[in-house]
Amino acid sequence: MVDKTQQAVGGWERDRRLAPRVDIELDTAYEDRERQVFLVARNISEFGIFLVSPDLPPVGASAQVTLELPSDPVLLRLRGTVVRHQSAEPTGFALEFDPDVVLEPLRARVRRFVAIAPDATMSA
Repeated sequence: MVDKTQQAVGGWERDRRLAPRVDIELDTAYEDRERQVFLVARNISEFGIFLVSPDLPPVGASAQVTLELPSDPVLLRLRGTVVRHQSAEPTGFALEFDPDVVLEPLRARVRRFVAIAPDATMSA
């Protein structure tokens, strides 16, 4: 579902998910140039993550999120770029993982987690 109030890089965009994602409530550590905070992830795919936050970093900001997936006790550090804001509940932002920095073994761990999750969905 696309939130009509979302602001994305390049203006208004439709939902363009490239991979299955899973809805999840997952504690994460988020860090950019301005702040280091603990945030809750609402969903994740091998290409990105949605983080719930009332304070939105600028679209285009570089950031890192650190998390541990359920059933995989490895701490993952994933770098990316803030690509959109969502003002509707839950308020937050999407971080797209940087394919040049997030190595394939890390993406593979996320991909495996999403594949076995019972409520993984694919949106067009």
